[in-house]
Amino acid sequence: MAKKTTSKKRKPKADGEAAPPDLRAPLPATPENLTATLAAARSSLDGVDRPAEPRLGDLVDAMLHITMGEGLPCSVGQECVRRFAEHFVDRNELRLTEAYEIEDLVGDLEIPGCFARAQRAREAIAEIYNDQNDVTLEFLRELSITDRKLFFQRVPALKPVVTAFLISVITFEEVLLTDRSTLRVQQRLGIDKEPVANEFFAELRQLVQPFGHLPLSVGPAAASAADGALCVACSVARLVPSGKS
Repeated sequence: MAKKTTSKKRKPKADGEAAPPDLRAPLPATPENLTATLAAARSSLDGVDRPAEPRLGDLVDAMLHITMGEGLPCSVGQECVRRFAEHFVDRNELRLTEAYEIEDLVGDLEIPGCFARAQRAREAIAEIYNDQNDVTLEFLRELSITDRKLFFQRVPALKPVVTAFLISVITFEEVLLTDRSTLRVQQRLGIDKEPVANEFFAELRQLVQPFGHLPLSVGPAAASAADGALCVACSVARLVPSGKS
């Protein structure tokens, strides 16, 4: 069946036009950047509904969020995940859906390279299912660093930008949402200097504890802001140097 396309064509960039800034470019964990990250987290959560009780986030949602929304404000990835949940009965139906159908579902969001992103999302879900006989990534939370790397090698559709994001989310949640000592995990993140790091983690912990996970959502204020509005998960993931988590 031929691929259908309904998304609007984007105008080519004029010669000399600057590329848009990388919204998720890594940030060194300086006191200034830690303070700015907390401010961004507070802003993104303004208006986000808290769950009735804290619960773990869905790592497949995190994968879809970054696959469909990489380089874009988080309202785009959030809306894609929302539409997938509303449109498909379950993840298995999404696995069996053609990429052009996924593109049709979100084409009005004018996502650059939408079909390629839809294809990557579909392939990732299919490979996860083939490896696990289920569409879940929650088992990653319990795996060792070595075993996670082995899994990612078996699932090449999870591109490095996605695996780095997933590991950052898991590692930050280990620091923020467990009662045991997490100093070594903080060191693994490269954010372990006293006293700024402790203050940063203490305030971030207060922000995310009502959710029980790093939120992928942005509130109405952040969603309507200029390009650059990131959810808490994407904001904090910027602080992790490549290879640290």
